[in-house]
Amino acid sequence: MDAARGRSGFALVTTLVMTGVAVILLAGVIGYVSWMVRATAIYTGRDACRLAAQSEIEVAKSVVNAAFIRSIERSAHIVGGDTIGSTSVSSFDWFEAYSGTTAKRTIGTKNPVTLDAAITNMGCVVKVRIGTVEHPVGTQWANVTFVAKAERTALGTTVSSTVAETVRFAQQRSKVFNNAYFVNNYGWFQGTGCTANGDVRANGDMYLDSSCKVNGKVYAARNEELGVNGDITNYGKMDTYSTYKSTTYGSSNSARPLYRDPNTGGSNAGGYEAPDTNPTTAMLKARINANEELSVEMPYIGDLSSSASAYREWAQELHAADPNMSTIKQGGTTIASVYYDGVGPSGDASLADKGALVLVGTQSNPIVVNGPVIVESDVIIKGYVTGQGTIYSGRNIHIVGNIQYKNPPSWSNKSTQNANNSSKDMLGLMAKGNIVLGNCTDSSWLSSIKTYLSTQPYVQQYACDTTDANIGYPSTFGGSYAVVEKVSTGDASALQVASSVNPGGAEIVGGNYQFGKVRETTVTLGTGHYEGSGWSRRWVADTETRRENSYDRKYYETVCADSEISSRAETITRVDAVLYNNHGIFGKTGKCSFNGALVCRNEGIQYSSNLYLNWDIRLFSGSSETVDNDKVGLAKASDNPPMTLRWAEISDEVVTVE
Repeated sequence: MDAARGRSGFALVTTLVMTGVAVILLAGVIGYVSWMVRATAIYTGRDACRLAAQSEIEVAKSVVNAAFIRSIERSAHIVGGDTIGSTSVSSFDWFEAYSGTTAKRTIGTKNPVTLDAAITNMGCVVKVRIGTVEHPVGTQWANVTFVAKAERTALGTTVSSTVAETVRFAQQRSKVFNNAYFVNNYGWFQGTGCTANGDVRANGDMYLDSSCKVNGKVYAARNEELGVNGDITNYGKMDTYSTYKSTTYGSSNSARPLYRDPNTGGSNAGGYEAPDTNPTTAMLKARINANEELSVEMPYIGDLSSSASAYREWAQELHAADPNMSTIKQGGTTIASVYYDGVGPSGDASLADKGALVLVGTQSNPIVVNGPVIVESDVIIKGYVTGQGTIYSGRNIHIVGNIQYKNPPSWSNKSTQNANNSSKDMLGLMAKGNIVLGNCTDSSWLSSIKTYLSTQPYVQQYACDTTDANIGYPSTFGGSYAVVEKVSTGDASALQVASSVNPGGAEIVGGNYQFGKVRETTVTLGTGHYEGSGWSRRWVADTETRRENSYDRKYYETVCADSEISSRAETITRVDAVLYNNHGIFGKTGKCSFNGALVCRNEGIQYSSNLYLNWDIRLFSGSSETVDNDKVGLAKASDNPPMTLRWAEISDEVVTVE
């Protein structure tokens, strides 16, 4: 019996031990599972918080950008850094510089944005705040750091994620270049044979003659300055698909590629969505966009003469990084680098054409342009060009003959197959004054287009950049481009005017500043000679043609001697360039194709037979063939998507989010 009791006691102990081990193991498993559940909740929660925080930052960026855009004088923003009526304030001053340990809910002056106190997203409570705003005075950019903290509680565990993203609101290539034709006032297509292969837009009313054709969309926007709704009168015609896709770049009916490449089947962002072969009236009207609530910002070209000008600084930075950038060359010789203010074509630095430049290229010796280059005064140009760059003129650009790319892009049959168009030639011509077409020294030139230079609706009023007083523009212009440039000495904006900063010089005439050009006069010398013999022999006084400064130049005239234009002028039939200016594009052409974009505030072009406006798809930022704006150097604007500079997930202690 004693032996049996021993075995029974041993079995009980063993059972108790095994039960204890099982309990311990079960507790461990339960604890492990519980820990895994909590850990999973933590990791999942953090992922959800991170995503929710980033999502709400994206919303905040959009809200801030929209408010900023609405704060701009949309029809009168200054490229050089100024707003209307000021030389020291930037339109980016909607952003106030801010830094601190506590992120704030508001941003912006003049109708600021106040962010939501909290938002629930993916089960997370999210607070988005402004951590810092970096905006040096007068600059055309602002770096804004958005901080978003998201928290979520699950299974009794609270998790969070704090995300910081620094975003730059800055000037990028202006959206005006997304159109074949853009006018910041009254837009008009009048006369038989006018075709736009690309979109057309007016920051005002648009008139389309029924005989004109628009292969694209038509936009007209409300303009409070003019008091117009953005109405579109008539809607013209549209080419058929088969006609539209049949020609190549540079020809009379050249245009951007089709959205769907006919050869490869691939898509071309920014390409044209061709209409049906026989579009109905409803289809045509669907491409008409009247009464747009917001116009597209057309920036002014501001001060170019100062070394502190934003555009001179930009050109200088590009040139410092690459000495071939921001240059104009021909035959291996550098004509201009960053900023040209040398002697004019007269060869006399005391004459009013100082700082003016004449450029004539041939196929074997083209004008070579790389990056943005600034010319102090007028530019007279024609012929072959190559490279990718933009010439900025401190006053007028006179196109006196064809301008043609030596290495043009190629999209035959509206296909970009096997074409590297992003590296092909692109020229920008940007004038602080006007772009003048043809021989403006011929009296018939003025008589033919004077109506378009001086009469409404073709010339509408608009506010001018204060620095345009240096070339004869009052604070508001709405008069005649055919009269003498002058600014009242009593005009506050005229305080900037002085001979030292005016291309061509200035004098006070009758209480106004008036501006200089080179006039040619014939004078009789105190000598003479006999000509002929016998009965026909006669005494002839000796004469001499002299060049001198005259202070009565008109808006459309050049600062140079008229012979600099008349000796070179030819009928214009092709312009491969992106045209842009502060004021007007006007003049006379033959049957002509403009291949690029035509952008201005007033327009008055008289053409012969046909006029084709062919948009260059490479201007569209979303295109696979777009040309980098740091390469070509076109005018910038503010109403563009913000750009992310930095992103990080940070600890909660870095910034206080209330």
